[in-house]
Order: sequence, then C-alpha cells, then structure tokens
Amino acid sequence: MQKLPLPLSLFLLLLLSAGLALGSPPPQGQAPGRSAPGARVPPPARIVSLAPSITEILFALGLKDKIVGDTDYCDYPPEAKKLPKVGGFRGVNLEALLKLKPDLVLATRDGNPARDLKRMTDLGIRVQTFQPSTLAGVLEEILAIGEATGAGTAAQALVQDCRNKFESVHSRVQNLAPVKVLLVYGEDPLVLAGKGTFADDLIRTAGGINIAGDSDIPYPRFSLEEVIARAPEVIIEAAMGAEAETLARAQAAWSRWPSLPAVRRQRIAAISADLVARPGPRLFDGLVQIARILHPQASGEAAQP
Repeated sequence: MQKLPLPLSLFLLLLLSAGLALGSPPPQGQAPGRSAPGARVPPPARIVSLAPSITEILFALGLKDKIVGDTDYCDYPPEAKKLPKVGGFRGVNLEALLKLKPDLVLATRDGNPARDLKRMTDLGIRVQTFQPSTLAGVLEEILAIGEATGAGTAAQALVQDCRNKFESVHSRVQNLAPVKVLLVYGEDPLVLAGKGTFADDLIRTAGGINIAGDSDIPYPRFSLEEVIARAPEVIIEAAMGAEAETLARAQAAWSRWPSLPAVRRQRIAAISADLVARPGPRLFDGLVQIARILHPQASGEAAQP
C-alpha cells in the first residue's frame, strides 16, 4: 500500500497533544486536589495548564494574563508557545512547576500521570482534573473551568457560542441522508477514528456514518481490504500540518483505488487534526467544517462530483 499522509509517529504525538494517554486510564473517582463540595475558594491568580485543550479554553475565556505555564504541546493560540514549559512527553517537570508558584493546576486524567498529580496535591497545590469524552462533556468542562477560575460569565458565553454552532449544524443535516465516512489519523497501519472518539461524535452529529464506528477500540487499525469493503463515500484526512499539502498527498495516495466511492466522486478532504481530536472549543469549528464536507448542499456550497 502506498503511504498515506500521516505517519503513525505523528499520530502518537497527536494523541499526546490532545491530552490523551496511550495506557490504561487511572481509577475513577474524585480528581486529585479538588475542593470539597460547597467549598469556596478565591479565583486563582497563577494558573498552570497541563493540557493543550485546557490552555485553549483558558485563552478563550480571556485568562491569558493568569496563565503562568503550560506544556510543550500547548501551541494554540500562538501566544501559548511563549509560556514557560513545565512538562512534555516524559511527564511533569515538578521543579519547573513549583518555580511558577501556581495557585491552580488544571490537568487531564488520561494525559497526565496520576503519580505527578498526587505529588502536586501532596505539596499543597490545588489541582483540578478533567476528562471529557463527548461534545457535551467538553461544554461541561468549559463551564467547570470557568467556575474554578472566576470566569463563569465568559464560560457561559463561550458555551452558548459552541451550542449555536451545534444547533446550526443539526438543523441543516437532520433530514438529510447520512454519508459513509472514513476519517484517517495514521498510515501503515491505517489508523482510523473509532467508537468513543471525538471524531466519531463529530461525524455522527454532522450527518455521517463512521465506517469504523462499530469498533470496540477508539483508534482501530484497518486493512485496505476492510476499507474497500465498507465503501466510504467521503474520506477525511486529519492534517498535522498544512491542510492543502495533506489534501494533495491524500488525493494522490487514494487515487490508486478508484473503486472507492469517495475516490470516484472526488470526495476526499483534509481537516486540521486539532479540530477533531483536541477537546476544546475548536471542536465545534470542526463540526461545522465536517458538515460542510459531508453535506455541501446544506451549507449553500456546490456539491462535488
């Protein structure tokens, strides 16, 4: 099989940048460092984010002046790249974090080792953790972060904006015939978006049928034969770099299999991986974009051949 646009190594980096761990999730229960129910704490003045999605939410809530540190993978908005870094692939650099004197650390449960979170709380640092798994869960996280940071009003406005995008897409596609979709993350092996991923939720909400949506694992590996048998009508490539370059490579690679409906009808598209994998407000921009790809006629755009 000819190589497809996204190497598997970059796919693994995508999971890390989205705040997702590759191992088993930690035990369920109250997140480390959370205050007791009903406890009132003053809004934090020095916040450290341990996940790119959380960093995006903080910036979207207008809290950039309170963010004193984030991780190597926090790259949006561009200002986030300039912040002091306290962690990366190897986990949290506790020494660097302590030097920033945070009064609140925000983290994901799957993306940050439980031992690191426990060490922080043992040192008296307030830690709040999140792990949304659906679009609705992302909205709940935004509201919770708003409450924890004293930005409740901004959080409600941001959530309303996301809901407006959701409702707009839903109203346009709810009566349209669903389209079979292949969303590709990696190559050789072919890694797809399976059940339980944000991409799966986005595809279904945007009026599509995820051809890997019946998988028992989030990121299944498919053979080319399986893809051909499921006959996707649209192929969407998750782009780690420039979407135009990813699209050009994808079109060239998939053109070798003209029997696929998506190839025959020239319905191959690319979308920023952040818009389908990073659980922040831009997921709803991804929803709008996927709906346009699947149902261009409902968006006032000319349908592809």
